[in-house]
Amino acid sequence: MRAMFVVVICCGGLISACSKTETTKSAATADSASAPAQGGAQKVTGVRGSISSINDTMLVVTTTVGDIHVALPSPPQVYSRGPADLSEVKENSFVGVTSVKQPDGTQQATEIHIFPDELRGSNEGSFLMRGQSGGGNPSTMTNGTVEAPRMTNGTIGATAGGKLVVNYRGGSQTITIPSGVKVTKISPTDTRLTPGTSVVILATKRPDGTMTTSRVLLAGGQ
Repeated sequence: MRAMFVVVICCGGLISACSKTETTKSAATADSASAPAQGGAQKVTGVRGSISSINDTMLVVTTTVGDIHVALPSPPQVYSRGPADLSEVKENSFVGVTSVKQPDGTQQATEIHIFPDELRGSNEGSFLMRGQSGGGNPSTMTNGTVEAPRMTNGTIGATAGGKLVVNYRGGSQTITIPSGVKVTKISPTDTRLTPGTSVVILATKRPDGTMTTSRVLLAGGQ
């Protein structure tokens, strides 16, 4: 899940910041996916790996492509994922939805991640996820804003058996919601970052190539 942050930030995009290839923009590497800068803004990069070392000014993350040094200009805000209810997915929620293509060509959700408002826009877009084991269709991660449902019964939240429309810059994805779909919420936590912790970092890449961050998502085993 730019999330999971995956962040995610999806990491399970997080933010979505997962290992993935974007289907609506340029391809990215498995552990470091840069989002396009807008209006000359600095790029946001999702870095996934395990903390090798950390102090007040620097975080070193070990990834499959080597160690990545990320500056900490201030104490970072740490986020974790916890269980949530489908009723919490409402109009204008920023979400990351993991889905699988069905035989009829539609997308069916396997997991929905709800982002806090301060992470809105993280890794926005629709991506094919890489590095999956086993057969079957690859999963897609879609990070974007939930559109108001076109219903006449007044229902605003997502419902099992219904469809969720997720809008992102340059497009949208309509996703079927099956009964029992897993829903998680990304929230701030006081958990202390220590060596060995699995994380997804939303880092800003400076023109000189160095990285800095103020937001870290705990990845755990997800």
